[in-house]
Amino acid sequence: MKIAVIGSGKFGRVLAQILGENGHEVIIYSRRQTEVNSINKDKKSSSGFKFNNASNIWATNEVADLSSAVYILISVSSKDFREVMGSVVPGMSSQVFVSCVKGFEESTGKLMTEILNSDFGISEDRLVVLSGPNLSKELSNFELTGTVLAGKNNDILQELAEVLKNNYFIPYLNNDMNGVEMGGALKNIYAIVSGYFHQKGVGENTIGLLLTKCLEEMRLFSQAKGANSSTFLGLSGVGDFFSTALSKDSRNYRFGASLAKDLSVEEALKEVNDTVEGYQTSLIVFEEAQKVNLNLEILNFLISVYESAKSLEEAKEIFRGKLIEEDIKLKG
Repeated sequence: MKIAVIGSGKFGRVLAQILGENGHEVIIYSRRQTEVNSINKDKKSSSGFKFNNASNIWATNEVADLSSAVYILISVSSKDFREVMGSVVPGMSSQVFVSCVKGFEESTGKLMTEILNSDFGISEDRLVVLSGPNLSKELSNFELTGTVLAGKNNDILQELAEVLKNNYFIPYLNNDMNGVEMGGALKNIYAIVSGYFHQKGVGENTIGLLLTKCLEEMRLFSQAKGANSSTFLGLSGVGDFFSTALSKDSRNYRFGASLAKDLSVEEALKEVNDTVEGYQTSLIVFEEAQKVNLNLEILNFLISVYESAKSLEEAKEIFRGKLIEEDIKLKG
């Protein structure tokens, strides 16, 4: 089967490697000619990632070359998503689009599948979300990993799962496309918070309290946006969040840790020296939460940290200042 991967960043390369190992013809689309040349000539990315057994993996910067692909997996930043897909979608007809992008569009607050559906006219039965605890570094080392495929068409989900599955990459299926995509975007915000508190040196009890309440805010926001709250008990919710929130390899975690050293946002971003999706996502979700009168106290605290450094005691006031409340709110 011929499959296209849009984007040659870390996760795009890993997906291409998995698909190539599974015997599929893989076309990597990159707008950078140097990247295309490096993959086609040396079977490695310009950053040095070497594709193994890669005779069936090649690259192009010509959209027309993608038209014969059955599936198009998208792995670009949310910032570039609309521009890139605006050049790709018009040349496609029956392809299934698989969004692997975890974020919201800055100008509209839309998820990536919402852009594909409402703005580019791709029907929901041709859309799939791939999300979960899928750290690129671990996948490139063949660590056992689960992922979630979410969509409306069960036949497509089953086929795509077979296309992707191997002995270390295991897909699970879900029909709550909105919830799965939302979880992937929101966990980046709260991974920043986790990195912040870890760097401040709090104990494990505090981390347990923090992460539980972070998940609660993720659930509340997603439910307000129409997602199924039970989705957050799965891989794309709890699984993805904990893998990212507890990983020092996570860019979002490292950004939070930098903020905890009293660096400004600009200084922290520079220290991470990579895309931090959670930063822009946090600003978008903060605005969207206000529109629906949703008070997300941990997110509110994070926004305040962007504005000025906080002490550990100030950070703990998130919890100390709360009224006595139920542990788990099953409604609302």
